Amino acid sequence: MAKKSRNYRKQILLFLLIFVLPCVVLVILSFRMISQERELAEKRASDERRRITVEISQYLFNRLETIKNQEISAESLSDGPKNPEVVLMGHVEDNQLKLPWEIRPADESGFLSLNQRDFTQKIQQAENEELVNKNFSRASQIYRQILKTSATRTQRGYAQLLLARVMKKSSQIEEAISLYNNILALPSNIFDEFRIPFFLYAAGRLADNTVSLKEVAERVRERLNESRWMSPTEAYMIREICEKLIETMNDSDPTDNTKENLLLVQKNISIIEQALILQREFPSLLRNLRSEQQENIWSAYGDADWLLSLSTSSPGTLPALIAVDAPDVLETLKIDRNSASVISSDVRLLAEGTGGGEYMGPNFRGIRMTFSENQGNALGKQWSLQRSFYLLTLLLVITVTFFGAYLLWRDVRRELRLAEMRSQFVSSVSHELKTPLTSIRMFAETLRLGRSKDKAMQDEYLDTIVNESQRLTRLLNDVLDFSKIEKGNRVYKMELSSLPEIIRTAARTMEYPLSQQDFKLFVRIEEEMPDIRVDGDAIEQAVLNLLGNAIKYSGDSRDIELKLEKKDDQAVIHVVDRGIGIDPHEQKKIFDKFYRVPSAENERTAGTGLGLSLVAHIVEAHGGRLNIESTKGQGSVFSIYLPIKRVS
Repeated sequence: MAKKSRNYRKQILLFLLIFVLPCVVLVILSFRMISQERELAEKRASDERRRITVEISQYLFNRLETIKNQEISAESLSDGPKNPEVVLMGHVEDNQLKLPWEIRPADESGFLSLNQRDFTQKIQQAENEELVNKNFSRASQIYRQILKTSATRTQRGYAQLLLARVMKKSSQIEEAISLYNNILALPSNIFDEFRIPFFLYAAGRLADNTVSLKEVAERVRERLNESRWMSPTEAYMIREICEKLIETMNDSDPTDNTKENLLLVQKNISIIEQALILQREFPSLLRNLRSEQQENIWSAYGDADWLLSLSTSSPGTLPALIAVDAPDVLETLKIDRNSASVISSDVRLLAEGTGGGEYMGPNFRGIRMTFSENQGNALGKQWSLQRSFYLLTLLLVITVTFFGAYLLWRDVRRELRLAEMRSQFVSSVSHELKTPLTSIRMFAETLRLGRSKDKAMQDEYLDTIVNESQRLTRLLNDVLDFSKIEKGNRVYKMELSSLPEIIRTAARTMEYPLSQQDFKLFVRIEEEMPDIRVDGDAIEQAVLNLLGNAIKYSGDSRDIELKLEKKDDQAVIHVVDRGIGIDPHEQKKIFDKFYRVPSAENERTAGTGLGLSLVAHIVEAHGGRLNIESTKGQGSVFSIYLPIKRVS
């Protein structure tokens, strides 16, 4: 046994040397190759990203410079941008940023006329009557006189606005609304000293009175479309008007575009608020916008949502700041036929310091570029075909290795177990053969020497010799039958036989062994049992093996039952003992060859481990089944089920 174990260990060691070791080396080399390939792929991806970044940066710079030149060449910043990507423009004076609504318009005659001496004196007189004396009638007369003598449209619009206010206070609502409607029709270039168009004041009053709402919404829409540089005050007024209109207008009206107006003005307000923040931070941003070595510089503002640049000042002009919406510019490049093939994916600009991205060159400060996996970075992210092949090969090798190791481990365990069982079998058979042979020899010598003169004693000795011979014959038959079964040579002679007669023969055969150990065998046979086609000797052998097992494992109990009955279309043979029983987890194993339940009782009981294996084979060959019901410490019931009707 020890020699066999050493041989198995040598087999395992040999397997490790000739198969596992090369597999380990192959795995190491493959991982090394994959690592090198990954490094090369990352290098290629980095180079590709760099190339694409340079190309996109050049397209972007050209587009930004084109936008800047077009906007700076415009006559006035207050006219609004020529390109939709531009979100803000302003003048730089004494390192301070002046926003568009702070720049004086080219034609100041309109709102300057509001400061003419005669006009302002009359306005003060009318407001004194209205606000101090509460004499609305007198104030109304003065406002009407001012309206008749006004020299400009701005003065007339201002006078109308004040007159409508007095009409409303004096409860002349219809006349006030009529005046507000007239003011609502005024063009947007007629505004007050705060650059608020007069029609917006009228629009607010009309919205409060829920009249002319559609006309108000249309005028607001016109103002939003014509002006991108409205002041914060004007933007907040328009938002308030839109909110009032939404509360009062019918949502189902197809001409109502007030909600769209509100979204548009909110977008303008967000730009205005960011512009005000930019104005405060502008002095600290100047160093990123100016450089002695580089004239045209674009810098990021915020999270790179805006791109800023300064124009070079010419004699008599102030430098101008232009702010461009970065996502809008990139979208423009995506539809341009020259740059679309390069910037077809999700290209984004990031503020420097947010992590990642590619350097965009000296013309861009504080900006880095990043793009999606399928442009430039795809080479470093996707598995190549060769890498996938390596991984599949490694997986296959590792799988085969472990599977082979598992098979070897399973076979070695099985062989060791079988070797141990065979060793136990040889030991048990030797003991089983030695015991009857010793008894036969002892009693035969006693009779030969004539030591016993008593006829009854001599008959008893002869009976012992005969029964031990039968016991020896049964043991040898079991071994021979097992050998035939192993070789596939076991043949059964199927003949019509009487099962009751077979059961009685088996019971008579076991009478002497049972009596020698004080066992009582209770035989119960259902006589109305038809003959069935079986191998009578084989069935008798199966019953004898079950009775022999019952004798061995009955413990202190001395009662055994042998029953034959008919159930439906089956003949059932029961062998019942009330002995030590069998654990449930051992019950499926007891029919394996050489297997014996490991217990103290079995160590003291002789056996080969073949009896139940032979019974199972015999029953299976007859198309039946073998069933066991056992409880530890309460005994066991072995039942052989044989079909009564069989095809000859």
